[in-house]
Amino acid sequence: MLVLDPTAAPPLIDPDRGPDAGPLAGKRVGIRYDLTWRSFLWTTDEWARKLEAAGAEVVPWCSESRQDVKLEDAVLEELEGFATDVDIAIVGLGN
Repeated sequence: MLVLDPTAAPPLIDPDRGPDAGPLAGKRVGIRYDLTWRSFLWTTDEWARKLEAAGAEVVPWCSESRQDVKLEDAVLEELEGFATDVDIAIVGLGN
């Protein structure tokens, strides 16, 4: 029997995760999310509790960039402000 696997090989990923954030107490941690992946909100709720317990201030930011292309400049401006106002940013999707 010959079994064929249609999946591609995983991409090469740089194993460097960047610098350690260090102690979280007193830091502003931004969590970027959007309303496309609503299940990510459960994840961000859990992270926010843990980050706040570690002494961080959580700064959520909801990006509505997928909703209307006309908002692109405004969204980029908001993103710039979000990135500038936090010490650490968590961005991505969860499902």
